[in-house]
Amino acid sequence: MTTLPDSLITALPARERRSPGLALADGRWLAAAQAGLYVFPSPAAAEEGSGGSTGKNEPARFPWYDVARARWEADGQLFALEWVDPSRRPLTGKTEGDPAQFMRHASEYVNHSIVLHTQVEAPGGTTITAWVRRGEEGLFSVLTADGSLDAAGRRAADALETSVREAVGLD
Repeated sequence: MTTLPDSLITALPARERRSPGLALADGRWLAAAQAGLYVFPSPAAAEEGSGGSTGKNEPARFPWYDVARARWEADGQLFALEWVDPSRRPLTGKTEGDPAQFMRHASEYVNHSIVLHTQVEAPGGTTITAWVRRGEEGLFSVLTADGSLDAAGRRAADALETSVREAVGLD
């Protein structure tokens, strides 16, 4: 298992310090923890105060319900994480070390947050995705589209969301 450097481990809550890490070639580190995905900026970004963190060596935390999927490609050792929000840029990078434990934990946490997931194609060809996710406050639904929706597409989206919400007793 790839572990975070000691200088980064201390930035995590005590209960998360044994979480598997993933090193990216650009200097960023990721930790797959129960509370969410922790993203540590590269040392250069931390010194500049950028990278979405709150300070030097302070990670940004993203809840697992914000993650649509994560994958690792052995050819090229490339990691890619896609967000539920399709307008958000994926988190990508070339990896260093063995990603097996990180990927196993990330997959378990993402899958645990997904209660129901379904897709339909709108009349105009746009893919509409409905999710029921598990968050800190309980179940909630998310609806996304990978393109624009006309009136018929919006009706299809509304019907899809109603369907998934009813399927789990949210409405």
